[in-house]
Amino acid sequence: MKSIFRKILVGVLALMGFSGCAPKVEYGVPHASLKVNAKVVDQAGNPVGDTRLVIKNLKDNYVLSDLETEADGTVSTFLYLSYELEDFSGANVVYYKKDNPQHEGKFLDDSIKVKADTLREGDGKWFHGELGIDISLKLRDSGKK
Repeated sequence: MKSIFRKILVGVLALMGFSGCAPKVEYGVPHASLKVNAKVVDQAGNPVGDTRLVIKNLKDNYVLSDLETEADGTVSTFLYLSYELEDFSGANVVYYKKDNPQHEGKFLDDSIKVKADTLREGDGKWFHGELGIDISLKLRDSGKK
């Protein structure tokens, strides 16, 4: 009798343990997306392609992306932020010419700070929302011809 009771007790406890430990499975990590639109021109307003844009978070100087403009001086892309939107206070965009014969040392490296606009609210779960930054850069001449 004692053996049967013990087997039943072990079975009941095992069932309770398995059902109580079943995790709620959710895949992914909390994230937000950042839509970046940039245009880079020279002092005369002509597009400057092959310009490198390094986008860093203002809060912790973390590099979010390293982008390169197209031949028409533009870049448009989505970046995924793996932290809370509250931690994203804006971006510092460091830009500089690449080693390219087209530039021939004509422009100075520089940086600007930009703020992000909320484009879409999050779902209250994993997706925290979508932000957007529009960057318009006018490269400064270096004085070299």
